[in-house]
Amino acid sequence: MKFKELYEKGLDRKVNPAVSASDLSDDTVLTEIVEYVFTPEIIVNLYKILLNIKQNQGSHVGIWINGYYGSGKSHFLKYASYCLSGNKEHREMAFIRLKEATHSFLMDNKDLTALEQAGVSESELASLEKWYINSANVEMVLFNIGDVHDANADSKTTFTKIFWNQFNAKRGYNSFNLALAQHLEKALDEDGKFEEFKEYVKSKGYDWARNITRFAAGSLDLALQFAKDVDPELAIDVIRTRIVNNEINVSVEAFAQEMKAYLDSKNDRHYRIIFFVDEISQFIGTHRDLILQLQSLVKRLDEVCESRVWVGCTAQQTLEEVVTTVGGNASNPEDEVGKILGRFEVRASLQGTSPEYITQKRILEKKGDIEIMLADLYKKEKAKLDAQFILPSTYSSFKDDKDFIACYPFVPYQFQLIMKVLDSFLTLGYVDRQVRGNERSLLNITFSIAKETSECEVGEFVSFDRFFNAMFQGSMQHLGQRAIENARRAVELIQDEEKQAFYRRVVYVLFMICHLSEADKQSFSATIDNIVTLLMSKIDASKAAIKNDVSKVLDDLIDKSVIRKIRTDSSAEIYDFYTEEESEVAQIIKNQSVDSNTYIEEIYKIISNHFGFGASSNKETYATRSFNVGMNVDGRSFMSNNADIVVDFLTNAYIDSPEQYAFANNPNHIVFFLNNLFKDDLELRRNFSDYCKVQRFAKEPAISEERQRTKRLFIDRAKDLYTKEIVPRFQHILDNCPVIIGDSVLSESELRSAKKQERYKEIFKRHMEKLYEFAKLVEGTEFPKNQSDLQTAILRSIDDSTLLLPSLSTPEKKVKEYLDRTLHEVTVGDVISNFAKAPYGWSDFATIYVVNELVRRHEYAFNYNNNPNVSREDTARYIVKESKKFTIEKAQAIPQGLINDFIDAWRAIFNVMSVKGGNDSTELLRNCKETDDSDLRKLHTNYDILSRKLSQYPFVGTIDEALELMDSWLAERDPKKFFEIIIDAKEQACNLFDRCKNINTFNNDQIDNYKKILDFLHENRDNFSFLTPQQQNSVNTLKTIESELSPWEKMPSYMKLMRTLNGQLGECKDKLVATIRDSYNKVFDELEKYAQQMNVSRDKFARRDSTISLKVNTSNLYALQANADTTAFYQAELNKINRAISEPEQPTNLHDGEDTPYNKKEGTPPSPAPRKRKVVSLNTHTTEPIRTEADVDLYLQALKAEIMSHLGGDSDIIIN
Repeated sequence: MKFKELYEKGLDRKVNPAVSASDLSDDTVLTEIVEYVFTPEIIVNLYKILLNIKQNQGSHVGIWINGYYGSGKSHFLKYASYCLSGNKEHREMAFIRLKEATHSFLMDNKDLTALEQAGVSESELASLEKWYINSANVEMVLFNIGDVHDANADSKTTFTKIFWNQFNAKRGYNSFNLALAQHLEKALDEDGKFEEFKEYVKSKGYDWARNITRFAAGSLDLALQFAKDVDPELAIDVIRTRIVNNEINVSVEAFAQEMKAYLDSKNDRHYRIIFFVDEISQFIGTHRDLILQLQSLVKRLDEVCESRVWVGCTAQQTLEEVVTTVGGNASNPEDEVGKILGRFEVRASLQGTSPEYITQKRILEKKGDIEIMLADLYKKEKAKLDAQFILPSTYSSFKDDKDFIACYPFVPYQFQLIMKVLDSFLTLGYVDRQVRGNERSLLNITFSIAKETSECEVGEFVSFDRFFNAMFQGSMQHLGQRAIENARRAVELIQDEEKQAFYRRVVYVLFMICHLSEADKQSFSATIDNIVTLLMSKIDASKAAIKNDVSKVLDDLIDKSVIRKIRTDSSAEIYDFYTEEESEVAQIIKNQSVDSNTYIEEIYKIISNHFGFGASSNKETYATRSFNVGMNVDGRSFMSNNADIVVDFLTNAYIDSPEQYAFANNPNHIVFFLNNLFKDDLELRRNFSDYCKVQRFAKEPAISEERQRTKRLFIDRAKDLYTKEIVPRFQHILDNCPVIIGDSVLSESELRSAKKQERYKEIFKRHMEKLYEFAKLVEGTEFPKNQSDLQTAILRSIDDSTLLLPSLSTPEKKVKEYLDRTLHEVTVGDVISNFAKAPYGWSDFATIYVVNELVRRHEYAFNYNNNPNVSREDTARYIVKESKKFTIEKAQAIPQGLINDFIDAWRAIFNVMSVKGGNDSTELLRNCKETDDSDLRKLHTNYDILSRKLSQYPFVGTIDEALELMDSWLAERDPKKFFEIIIDAKEQACNLFDRCKNINTFNNDQIDNYKKILDFLHENRDNFSFLTPQQQNSVNTLKTIESELSPWEKMPSYMKLMRTLNGQLGECKDKLVATIRDSYNKVFDELEKYAQQMNVSRDKFARRDSTISLKVNTSNLYALQANADTTAFYQAELNKINRAISEPEQPTNLHDGEDTPYNKKEGTPPSPAPRKRKVVSLNTHTTEPIRTEADVDLYLQALKAEIMSHLGGDSDIIIN
């Protein structure tokens, strides 16, 4: 039996998945009524619409029908129109089918809840049918609003104009020129002349319906003349003016009144007009003003026309979604936009209608006998069916025999899957907009496949690759064609026709499921098992054989850069198509050559991350020392070149046996023998090679923005492959490969189950234990771990118990053996270097500590920069950083007798009871000479301070002599010679230090008085000349203190003498001060009297008190003596007074411009000028001696003459 014999409705008929509202041919109407598939949802929606229109009691007249694109909205709308149609035959057929479907659901007791809740019953439907057939008179205006909208029209009246034009078209008028329709066509119609007019026009060689645009645009006068010929009463001039000026009131109110007038003209209460508007939500979009226009129009039609005009709208969205899209509030009834929800009380939703169900009913419905046969076939083959057609759980196979009957020869999940494919292809731009996962597309594709497979035998199945048939491919856009082009070329390369056909089937299936949306891929992946299942066409075919064939095709497609394989987190392998650009890039990457450096660098990154290598990984600590670690990957070094330990990672060893490789391995090398495991993992090697090629490709410049995006995509994919595949596999090898340390291979038991860093640490530890067997000898707590600990150990004191320690420790013996067998000079650096190597591996601090312990035992001694007596402080400070400057010598013994004599001398010199250091010469030397708190250094420091303090005094020489002696002691570096020098200097030092003590006591007790005496002598060196000769002798006696070497012995006498001399100087000063005061008071008395006489203010010359105070304010007697002379002071102050004397007034001239004598009546005489004083000096010196009275007269006569020479003029004279 052929497939074509299965179907009840046959395959030779026309199936129209897309319904056209304007196609009302008898064949179309019959098909659309007979093949309409009912569901309880559709029945309820039809019932609500029919009931509300009949009852005419709804508060509003809006009907909203929503469903996704291709869900059958237009078909539903058209079926509703058949129930309402004025064509009685169509109406009866539509109601018969509706009642049959309702009866079928009610009889099957299936889906009754929805029908019962809506009140649907056969009797109710019969009542509706009776009303609509016998009573109702319904006119319908059907249109797709997007098709009839004039984009150039006024946007404020969009809906009103569209509705009016479409209503005019229903009446037979034109649907584009509203003024022409209202003023001419309607006028003719109302006069009963419209049909006659059209016939008349036709008789003139024109067709009004076809030529109306021409008449309106350029032949209006001709049309009006034709109208005048038919209806002479027409006022064509008025009509012409109104048409030309477009005098038409396009408002909601005007249209509502137009509709009311039309209804009133019918004079029938059962008359209804229904506007059915298709795809209105797409038209509204986000335009708030449009939805407000629609709301206003529906509201006013309801009010004016008394619910006899209805508006039905189809949309892909619910009305609430449309309201929200334009910015309204669907939950607030008072919202301006949200109010429209109340205008459309009748809602019909087709969202729940299953496309698969519609498809089964319209295309796949079986004949009665065929259903029985298929039920038997299902029962017989159920086990095979379950095994052959198994997919992920969300994609169901046949649930039962009814499911099998409804779907055969298709498999249920194919419908679900192809709709997801179509939706995804639409999103990607691979197919036409009309092709999507909906009822319309599913009907189309299923019917096409059913016809293609009509000759197939029952028992076979339609495989999923058939869905990619000619119809599907015919809808492919350029982008989709490009996406599959590489795969098609790969198919064409197959020479064998049978193989090529199978290859093509795989490609088709793979292309469809690889391009599912990312969300759908989560539940249906392009795995090889899913591909095999989708290719199944026979119930007894071998899945294993098909899988093998599919695998070969997939490998070939991968090799040709058509697809790629991906491993998911759950380790599933899925396949994905390359785009055309990706395929080209994949080929470029495939041809990349990767150099060994890139390859090795990428391996090292994985190793480094796995074992946690960081910036400090070139250092590893074992026991007490930090070791330099070198790291090589296949011979290339990545860390320290001067390494103590080298870690090798080998992926390409020259031999495959780790044991043989270990035989020739260096002792300090650790080898991770990756070679064998890496060679065996072919997929890892291929993936790693691909990853490295992508990294190489990533460095090349992109030739375009598209190439840059694709490049970024491959880089991201490579990172994903790296993370999910490459790294885990490499890590597995690193954690499980053989490991060689030195010349032996570690066993698994030695490594236990350690992984990652723990494994690396364990391997390193075992290697170090083998290579550095003596490393732990210096791991005890007494061994210093850092420089601070070492310094503390070196600086700790040595007592007698140190010399009595038990035998040498093992580390000390090891170092002593090395020193004893070394013939040349040995530095501490040499010892450090030797014991850092295998088999010791000691830290520098530990080695120095051991050497120092031997020095403390007096087995050896340090010599630093040729100084055999290096202090412990210098040793602690410099031995680490200058280890090469510290040589090690055999220690020198000092006799105990010499040490005892030294201690006695030391006690006497420094007057101490005991000496720190005991009988150990090194410690004794250190405590007496090297430490800052030693007696010698403290005394030296104190005397050095004292010497600087007393440097200007004659007795400081004694202190300097003591310092020179101590400097000579400190300069001696040989311990024995130091002890001998101190012993020899005992008597000299004791005497010298006693004198120094006297100076120190004088400094502490009497130095202030000493300084006072010196200051007194210095300050009065000029004043002493005013003393008597006897007093001058006392001054000379006091001055002897300045050169006295032991002034402390005479200090009381010196102090007494200083006080006496100070009193005598005071008496001289008092006399001079009294003279100054007397002289200046006389001068000021005379000056003040003169100033008063001359009317000069007192503030014009010096003040008495401050002047006298200034003149006596000095300790220098010579200055006081000079200040007693008032001559210069008097002259200066007299000049100040003279300058302050006012000039006399000049005579006043009463007549400006006239030269009038002072003695005339017109003027006044001038005031007399005041007489000033001036000081003159007389020459009182005589050249000849005065012996007689005559001589006196002569001298006086000369003196008088000199005085008289100064008299005259305006000034009085004062003789100095």
